[in-house]
Amino acid sequence: MVKQLQLIIRLLRDKRVHPLIKVLPFLSLIYLIYPDFVPGPFDDAVVIGLFIQFFMSLVPDELIEEHRHEQEIEDLNSNGEDTIIEGEFWEE
Repeated sequence: MVKQLQLIIRLLRDKRVHPLIKVLPFLSLIYLIYPDFVPGPFDDAVVIGLFIQFFMSLVPDELIEEHRHEQEIEDLNSNGEDTIIEGEFWEE
């Protein structure tokens, strides 16, 4: 869930994503503010999920894959900084 949210934020910042497509996640948040047609948290989750799925389906696949790849690289780099590998050096 966190990775998905990070991906959405990255896509919202990307200038190659059409501005009208970027409106969709915000529309789902506006739905939370206005009174519900059906009371309860379930309909809110469904509406937000649908808006997010619609947003992701409209963004070109190449951009999504590019940002996912960049996320993986950043994760590897952040995990590698704290890892110390001990070893010995010898010459033959």
